Amino acid sequence: MGGGGYVPGIVYHPTVANLRYARTDVMGIYRWDHVISRWTALTDGFSRLDGSYQGAESIAVDPTDANRLYMTARMAVNMGNGRFYHSSNQGNTWSYVDFPFPVGSNNQGRAIGERLAVDPNLPTTMFYGSRTAGLWKSSDRGLHWSQVTSLSSKVMTNDEMNNANGGNPVGVEFVVFGAHVPTSGFTPSGSATQTIYVGVAPDYKNMAGLSAYLYKSTDGGASWSSVALPAAVTSAPFDGNTLHIPHLARSADGTLYVPFASSSGPGSTHPSALYKYDGTTWTKLIASGEGQYYGGIGGLSVHGSGASTKVAFGVSGTWGDAGWIQIAMRSSDAGSTWQEFGRSGDLDGSLNYHDGTGYWGWVDDLDIDPFNPDHVSYVLGGGIVSTTEAFSAALPRWRYDVEGIEEMVNLAMAVPPPGAPYVLASAHGDTGMFVHTSLTTSPTRSPTAQLSASGGNGTGIDMAWNTPSFIVAVGTFGTSKGVYSTDAGLTWTIFPTVPPVAASTGDDSKVAVTANGANIVWAIKGEVPYYSTNRGTSWTATNLPKPAAAYHIVADRKNPLKVYAYDHGGNWWYPSNSARFYYSTNGGHTFTAAARTWQPNGFNVTDLAVNPFVEGDVWLADANNLWHSVDSGITWTKLNGMATVGVEYTNVHGAIKVALGAPAPGSAHSAAVYLVGTINGVDAIYRSDNMGTTWVRIDDDQHRYGGVNGIAADTSIFGRVYLKGRGINYNTNGPQPDARFRSPQNFVDGEK
Repeated sequence: MGGGGYVPGIVYHPTVANLRYARTDVMGIYRWDHVISRWTALTDGFSRLDGSYQGAESIAVDPTDANRLYMTARMAVNMGNGRFYHSSNQGNTWSYVDFPFPVGSNNQGRAIGERLAVDPNLPTTMFYGSRTAGLWKSSDRGLHWSQVTSLSSKVMTNDEMNNANGGNPVGVEFVVFGAHVPTSGFTPSGSATQTIYVGVAPDYKNMAGLSAYLYKSTDGGASWSSVALPAAVTSAPFDGNTLHIPHLARSADGTLYVPFASSSGPGSTHPSALYKYDGTTWTKLIASGEGQYYGGIGGLSVHGSGASTKVAFGVSGTWGDAGWIQIAMRSSDAGSTWQEFGRSGDLDGSLNYHDGTGYWGWVDDLDIDPFNPDHVSYVLGGGIVSTTEAFSAALPRWRYDVEGIEEMVNLAMAVPPPGAPYVLASAHGDTGMFVHTSLTTSPTRSPTAQLSASGGNGTGIDMAWNTPSFIVAVGTFGTSKGVYSTDAGLTWTIFPTVPPVAASTGDDSKVAVTANGANIVWAIKGEVPYYSTNRGTSWTATNLPKPAAAYHIVADRKNPLKVYAYDHGGNWWYPSNSARFYYSTNGGHTFTAAARTWQPNGFNVTDLAVNPFVEGDVWLADANNLWHSVDSGITWTKLNGMATVGVEYTNVHGAIKVALGAPAPGSAHSAAVYLVGTINGVDAIYRSDNMGTTWVRIDDDQHRYGGVNGIAADTSIFGRVYLKGRGINYNTNGPQPDARFRSPQNFVDGEK
């Protein structure tokens, strides 16, 4: 699908041309592979137990060894301590050690940094600026770490962490060594670099009793002295309690370029300012609200030295494409004069950045290629944007630079019947809904812009099986909204009304459409589901009870009067709850409860699916086991073979997701069954060609995506399944075991 999520940081290798890395907040990290001109994902092999480490808080390279790559990871500080990952082959494989403090790749301030830095003169030494425990040092390439108590020995308590920056502690913001690394001819001294700079956020500064926001060491970190900031940034219009230094850039001649922001970001806005510092004197270069730009300063990068130093920064906290809005600023004379260069003006629409998502506000990292200053990249909520004309063209042309990057957070998928004019319908966090007519090009059929200019969460999507051009989707776009299309997604109509229980908190809401399209059943999170017989003009409550958490809901694909609902009962730590299955024989108006109950388990580790080719053939994954009914859910049979490994909170469950698709050619069975679950102790993707009697694993250890939590099966092509992983992934080599799963834009021409 191309991009679709935030990339808080880009890091270029300083001594190897065309080698750069991108880190994302929830979808792993990527390496630019220049030979094939695309990004390659480096963390797809992370297992379900590694899923919370898919987000990278910081990355660093070894200037003396292009093969060494380092990453710190965990998505949020409230998840627990983070990890330090190290690779000796540019991220193709990883090892890790546990940190004794939290990491927050998806917390506020995630574009600040880089927090992790390798000493270019002694690359066995590295420093890390933590969010909650100050500055840390390793002398053995990250295998062991100790706190740099010469700066501070403060470690935030849990209460302090929860209160810092609204529960998003920032701590030590960056580490920068005072050594210049040229693109060629660099020879490390073999002794530790003595000059080091670190930035300290207001939360840690105040809790640790520190006196400054910027510190300098001239003895390799053994001692630290505060750097006095210009008075203009420690007083109005800045608030000293919210002052942040999001990045620090050092030119070849040693001059520091220092931005000042009014919040941790992403999207920090006015006031902001950029200064340069020669070790003695601060010189203001530019500030927001003084006629040249208005907004915050995000990413900052410099190239060269002296009066001809090239400087560029992203303007953060601005939105839209109006002519007065700045996106990025540049200077070719060390900050004496400035021009806005982040948009494309009236250039060819195929290269015009303004034909993109219209979402500029998180330009919180920007980097100049050390080998080519005309090559500049900046980040935003939709990925990376790059140009190769940064300083040579009056209006540089910008392209979305996301080939291979897939960050869409899939929340629902629906596969149409054979012969439909599209192959897949999908719903996603932040970016809404899409109808896919191709798996190898980005989709263009979407109602998201019609629902909300700023996007929203598409949470449920379905189609009428007998008339698949009729598609219905629901989600949260400011408030709960629904939409339908009668022409396979070319045009859309917003529901005139929504159920009276609809609210802005409906992120887990789902929808089912009966086979003839006559009934739409909307299951809003935590509420009684409603149905409509007039495409949303009015809604009537079903007789289903209010769920313990939320309903899985599906329509029978053969009988337009049958609809099924499964209340998963809430998470496993609510043992007093029961999971219940319900069936309807009048289009979802009224339901009858099945006699059997199940133990409760979370929505994301349970599922409900129907065989699209047989009436009343229903499958239920209760997290621990897979269950099958051939009489519309009146009676059930538990399948054997899958089993949960470990205690509940490990999330390595026996049966998480289930889907049914086209049967094997010549098969005596009506469908192939696909399972996300654990068989013989291995959490993986499995297929059964005999209705669950035996199973074969069809994924591999290189494509785990931190744990697959969604699956849909193609009804036309045997062996093809769609996974909720890094975006949407599908297997390109059919039914063979160990099928390779790829994102759509990773399809290789001619591959079978």
